[in-house]
Amino acid sequence: MFDGDTDFRYDGRPISDILAEQAPEPPKIGPHNDFTVYVMGPYTAFNAEKAYDDADQLRTPFQKDPLFDPEEHVDENGNSSMEEALRDFCRELRHEHNCRAFIATDIDIPTHQQAENHNKERDADDPEITGMDPLAQSVAFAAHSDAVIFLFTRGGLTTGVGAETGGILGEFHLRRGNPATTHKPGQRIAIYRDKNFGSATIDELPKGYDVQYDTFGSKKNLHQTVRRWFDNLSRETRDTDLPVFIPGETYSSEIDT
Repeated sequence: MFDGDTDFRYDGRPISDILAEQAPEPPKIGPHNDFTVYVMGPYTAFNAEKAYDDADQLRTPFQKDPLFDPEEHVDENGNSSMEEALRDFCRELRHEHNCRAFIATDIDIPTHQQAENHNKERDADDPEITGMDPLAQSVAFAAHSDAVIFLFTRGGLTTGVGAETGGILGEFHLRRGNPATTHKPGQRIAIYRDKNFGSATIDELPKGYDVQYDTFGSKKNLHQTVRRWFDNLSRETRDTDLPVFIPGETYSSEIDT
């Protein structure tokens, strides 16, 4: 985890301190226990019952997905949840790779809407809280994490993660040929697409942006791919001192005015 000084803060506290306290830890002690992995993907599964009046005639309203099981991944309200599938995947990453894998909702930072709702309902002696918008949270989490994973699968509604992907790649100046200083090395950001997920925009991201990209056909296949990537990151960090994040000037000296 990058624990240097940045402008990424919540309520006056450095995001690195918050992640150090709240990012779930792996169950076993190992050399990569502080290797922090931020995972982004769809939180909502496509549900045909919400889109079509005759969806009750289907065997299941959900699409087949390598990560999401509508019977197993159920939230506290009893609803099938893609977010729980991502949380489950992070749990597996922590167990199999001894890393601190997490999703945004593992970290106790409210959005502006959540803060507003809390402040309306709070007791008179409870202090007001402030919010932080989801994209700002993701940019901050990504900056301080050793590795960042974007997941696109057939069964999820990907509007949110798609917006975050564009926001983060742009924030860290990762478009190929961009003369601005890269704030996060592209080797540390990976986009993994379910083979049955179709999107021309996502498919061509690696042509426009200097990031890692691969497809997967099953959860087991995804774990194998992630393992190879983590191993490559470890070697490159050891051999070249690959930084986690590069704070400082936005633009290189060649184009400063």
